[in-house]
Amino acid sequence: MINTETPAEVVTSVSDPTPDSLLKRLRVHSKPTLRRLSLVAALATLGTILLSAAVAAIVSAALKQQTPALWLWLMGGAGIALRLAMNLWRDHLAQRMSAKVRSTLRLDLLRQINLMGPHQISRNGNNAWWAHQYLEQIDALHGYLARYLPAKQTTMIVPLMITVTTLAIDWIAGLLLLLATPIIPMFMVLIGWGTEAVHRTQQEQQASLAANLLDRLQALPWLRRMGALSQSKTSIQTSAEDYRRVSMRVLRVAFLSSATLEFFSALSIGLMAIYIGFALFGLVSFGPAAHITLASGLFILMLAPECFLPLRQLAQAHHDMSAAKASAQTLSDLLSYPPTEGHSKHGPESALDPLEANPNPNIAVSLENVCLQWPDAQAPVLNHIHLEAARGAVIGLAGDSGQGKSTLLNIMAGFIKPSSGKLTRDSRWAWLSQRPHLFHGTVRENLMLGQQANPDDSGQQPTIDDAKLKQVLAQVGLPLPNPLLPAGLDSTIGELNQGVSGGQAQRLAIARAIVSGATLWLLDEPTAALDTDTRDALLDTLISAARERNITIIMASHDLAVLARCDRVLHIQAAQLSEQS
Repeated sequence: MINTETPAEVVTSVSDPTPDSLLKRLRVHSKPTLRRLSLVAALATLGTILLSAAVAAIVSAALKQQTPALWLWLMGGAGIALRLAMNLWRDHLAQRMSAKVRSTLRLDLLRQINLMGPHQISRNGNNAWWAHQYLEQIDALHGYLARYLPAKQTTMIVPLMITVTTLAIDWIAGLLLLLATPIIPMFMVLIGWGTEAVHRTQQEQQASLAANLLDRLQALPWLRRMGALSQSKTSIQTSAEDYRRVSMRVLRVAFLSSATLEFFSALSIGLMAIYIGFALFGLVSFGPAAHITLASGLFILMLAPECFLPLRQLAQAHHDMSAAKASAQTLSDLLSYPPTEGHSKHGPESALDPLEANPNPNIAVSLENVCLQWPDAQAPVLNHIHLEAARGAVIGLAGDSGQGKSTLLNIMAGFIKPSSGKLTRDSRWAWLSQRPHLFHGTVRENLMLGQQANPDDSGQQPTIDDAKLKQVLAQVGLPLPNPLLPAGLDSTIGELNQGVSGGQAQRLAIARAIVSGATLWLLDEPTAALDTDTRDALLDTLISAARERNITIIMASHDLAVLARCDRVLHIQAAQLSEQS
């Protein structure tokens, strides 16, 4: 692994450290667009009123065998054009708002992940779990942003305008609208109480299923050797069935609630039609009913469904809000995750930012009074650690398993922030573990990752040709042409280092570190999975490359043969670091 310490892109954050505030912050972030949506809804309603009035007048004139005036046709056409244009503009604004907010949230999540470091990331979940949070959980907010918030904004404008227009024509019809309109929001609140928990359960099941499936795929060779494929298949089928049942519960609630809301809307419109019909037949003569005409009756009857339309859309989008609440709970937990795993007994405000620029060109890495204690632990993992590694030194870290060798390396790499203390380190460093990660691509692309991680002083990527790459490969014991790499630098490496052996992967990782120009190499058990001959050859390669380029190596190992090749050996025991003679 090569460091990629580049300045983070500056964006406006929409995250909030408290779970209950995330959706509120999303609304605040979207306020400018919501104001424009209010204006769009008002103009669209105006177009609906013009269209309804024109159609009612034209139909009334046609039934009276009269020729409708030209201005009625023009008014109807203007109403159609205005309504269509505003609806298209509304959808465009809503989609753009959703895309912008979700993109910013993803940047917030990536920024928080960078603060966590690999150690904390792996403690939360595997790659599939994180991919689900990054993709599915944030995309679950799309309905809330693109449908629910615009529908809520529209609901505040359209029913009010239509009710006022109806009251101006017939106060009895307007009163019917006023009495029927609150029924839908009240019912929407009632059905929404139970849907959030269902949506949250569905999202948790989906994340668990993705993580479970990735674990089984990665362990597939071992499962096959152990004869456990049948049990693994049964486990995945059980998880998938549980997810299916939860998904069907969500759909069941959505369909039943939508059908009930449509029933109330149809019932309200039916009452309006009965009133208008009775008034036209003279069966109702109270108040303005005696003066109602065919044109005014048609006009009111055409406006009634438009009054309930945004309410029905808001009710349908209420499920999007329930899904967004469930997603926001998970995302806010991640976005508020503490950037340090260390715990200060004096409170988090006293924890130091440990990494500082290296002021001494002769020292590759220095730790001063570094302490680390996990929040749930009684004793510190590392206590008052002091270490100075001179340029070009090869230092070994020894100690029993669980004593903190890997943890100390993680602190030097910046993957874990200590509870207290100060760390100074070279800006160019490389990380090599016993199982180096090579990316799916060619040998050349994997080697060039090291180059891309360290731009020159002008910010440009240094150029390196194939001859230089071949020279580095030869130096680490993989000269080209090589039957193990038939296509040379264009040889393809598959997922999980497929196509290369463990020894080759180690050598390619070393070559990548050389190309990067890193002056500090942090190695965590680099030879644990190798046989004796491969181990000795790898150590020769590592140490010779370090001597030639004045590179500092700090490696943790249990192997006495490895430690014997080091200039110094430091022993970790009982949270203390001591020199081993």
